[in-house]
Amino acid sequence: MRILIIDDNEEITNSLSKYLALENFEVVTSNNGHNGLNLIKTGIYDKILLDLAMPEFSGIDLLEALNQQDKSKMEKIILFTATSMPTEERKHLADFGIHSYLKKPIKMPELVKILNS
Repeated sequence: MRILIIDDNEEITNSLSKYLALENFEVVTSNNGHNGLNLIKTGIYDKILLDLAMPEFSGIDLLEALNQQDKSKMEKIILFTATSMPTEERKHLADFGIHSYLKKPIKMPELVKILNS
């Protein structure tokens, strides 16, 4: 399974990438939203892990751009964030067709289970 991780924190992308590689996932990472959007447009991924809070071009910005261009990729996206998200905001994001939502810190066994679902 090929996974794309988009998060501005390199420690997070590195640790997730190493763990998922040990679980036999192929992992590609990006540390900014613009690059992540380009990777989504040009690559084929089974699931996409997307951080919402990134500087300059946030996860929300990426979702809005992707929603206008290629809605079919939305169901592959698993959102994760360190901040609490109100139910209304989660519902709005679910309207995009998002696969799942995780709160940081991510429990790795839970992540693997979601990736395999």
